[in-house]
Amino acid sequence: MRCAPSSLGSLVLYCAVVGPLTACQSATAPSAPAAAASASASSAPASSASTAPAPTTQAATTQPYTVRIVAGDAKAGQAGKSVVEVTPAAGFHMNLEFPVRLRVTPPTGLTLGKADLTKEDAELSEATLRFSVPFTATAAGKVSLEALGDFSVCNDTTCKLIRDEKLAWDVDVKI
Repeated sequence: MRCAPSSLGSLVLYCAVVGPLTACQSATAPSAPAAAASASASSAPASSASTAPAPTTQAATTQPYTVRIVAGDAKAGQAGKSVVEVTPAAGFHMNLEFPVRLRVTPPTGLTLGKADLTKEDAELSEATLRFSVPFTATAAGKVSLEALGDFSVCNDTTCKLIRDEKLAWDVDVKI
């Protein structure tokens, strides 16, 4: 599911993994699960056959992690950055031994500082994984980015290996 930025500047997207899909919702609340649930409830149309159902609060909170994407402010011809952050759910922690990776597909209208980000490019602790995705936009307008993420979260009994987690976000490039 693609999340489009609003006119509020830097848009924060909270993504909750629901089965094989990642559902993103814009939010202003500080807590990712609470923000995703709140955004889901407030943005769901009363009835629409063409709109995919929003994830439920229960489904979002049973996942071992959340993904938050800050699309970032961008101006044509100037450097900008997006931030992709993974936070483990309660009882889980980031697996510091896992070779984390974020592979960003180079979009039209944007030059990436680096398309294949690895553990050396990340801020990684047991509490969070954060990738900064540097870019320079070539022209004003909406630019869609897509990435695949590899990471792992663990609890006392097991580790979840997440490979090729599909992420997508839009950057609104100003003049």
